[in-house]
Amino acid sequence: MDERLPWHARRWRQLQESLAAGRLPHALLLTGPSGLGKLVFARRLARALLCERPDAEGDACGRCRSCRLFQAGSHPDYSALRPAEDGKVIRVDQVRELRDFLGLTAQYGGYKIAVLEPADRLNVNAANSLLKTLEEPPGGSLLLLVTAQPARLPVTVRSRCQGVRFEPPPPTDAIPWLASRVAAGPEPRTLLDVAGGAPLAALAYVDGERWNRRRQLVERYEQVLIGRLDPVRAAEDWLQGDLAENLRWLIGWHIDLIRLKMSSEPPCLSNPDLRPVLRRWAEWRPPRALFGRLDAAIRLHVLCATTQVNAQLLLEAFLGDGVESDESRVSRTRFTEG
Repeated sequence: MDERLPWHARRWRQLQESLAAGRLPHALLLTGPSGLGKLVFARRLARALLCERPDAEGDACGRCRSCRLFQAGSHPDYSALRPAEDGKVIRVDQVRELRDFLGLTAQYGGYKIAVLEPADRLNVNAANSLLKTLEEPPGGSLLLLVTAQPARLPVTVRSRCQGVRFEPPPPTDAIPWLASRVAAGPEPRTLLDVAGGAPLAALAYVDGERWNRRRQLVERYEQVLIGRLDPVRAAEDWLQGDLAENLRWLIGWHIDLIRLKMSSEPPCLSNPDLRPVLRRWAEWRPPRALFGRLDAAIRLHVLCATTQVNAQLLLEAFLGDGVESDESRVSRTRFTEG
């Protein structure tokens, strides 16, 4: 996807003004939540800077030799660096190859551009190697580092890049864009709420697979809470698909539970389509317990995202701690039957 996303307009104008004034830095760090199109923006900028005949807004023409090569993935002055395998790190030998690439004269006499994504996957040695390039950048080179987790980059790397921060757009911008691409299924506003306001993340739910997985996990979690599903078996379900996304959903549910506990009609929920089931869950726990479960869910997400852990065991422990006691379950059953 290389389209012009409406919520990028302000950032695009700012960089075009810097370019026109000759103040475009040698390295940009594009940050912000996932699903906002940071990589789309980086590729758009790279293609525009390599274009031989950019338009009045600074975008690539799409027709020149450079644009055709970029579209084919074979432009000699462009490099995209990412982990060799999903979930792996960017290695030092990859960065060394990148440094060699940037050190060469541009074949078309313009920029030499490299996009690193996700930049937070640089291991320690790779980050140190990249630092040398950031400190002494070759002339005419531009590095575009893209990450949703900038804190995982060394401060020495972050401090040598100009930051470009992306935030979720207002619903007035995001909903019309999303509605034009959603033919059926959940309402665009619901999709956007569940995606934390990130339009591209919301659009990814439209194919149904991830949306259905979320609904299945809701059902599984309720079965665990009432003691009808073994936590060991439930943990296996949570490991299916994107674990990080599954855990973000879990955190969002617990935030909504607290909102519902504080007010029967909170002004907003991150999961408005789940209001009935979340209201039911909120009735089963006192506020203190809900805050404890939220803290535990956040710790679980952090551990699984940043350390080498046995996610299965951590999930089993978390889910096991969430099962209602026999006394509270009997009490709730009597209340329901009465």
